[in-house]
Amino acid sequence: MTELNILLVDDDNIMNFISKKILTSMGFRNITVVTDGKQASDSLKENCPGLVFLDIDMPVMDGFDFLNHTVKEILCTQMKVVIVTSSNRKSDKIKAIQFSSVIDYVEKPLNQDKVRKVLEKAK
Repeated sequence: MTELNILLVDDDNIMNFISKKILTSMGFRNITVVTDGKQASDSLKENCPGLVFLDIDMPVMDGFDFLNHTVKEILCTQMKVVIVTSSNRKSDKIKAIQFSSVIDYVEKPLNQDKVRKVLEKAK
């Protein structure tokens, strides 16, 4: 389908498996999976993804720390970030949309409809 590089960042391996399966079924092939913000940050030094699906609550470095780090270090300024979380805290959503790279905030789990809507926003 597309050569879009995608980065999945979630400490839940089951969610990563489900998300990757959905993206693969939609034709995406360039998918990197990591389990915390530190690994995600390290991966940006090798490859800038076009789209990041980012969890908020993770050990080592959470989603907000990752976003702050990318801003501070001026990493991958063109990437678009989708927060994918089970958090229903309004404060998290408000905080997330303050980052210019964040294009959407969706509840887990991902599904094809959510991914299609995100892709429309990513254009």
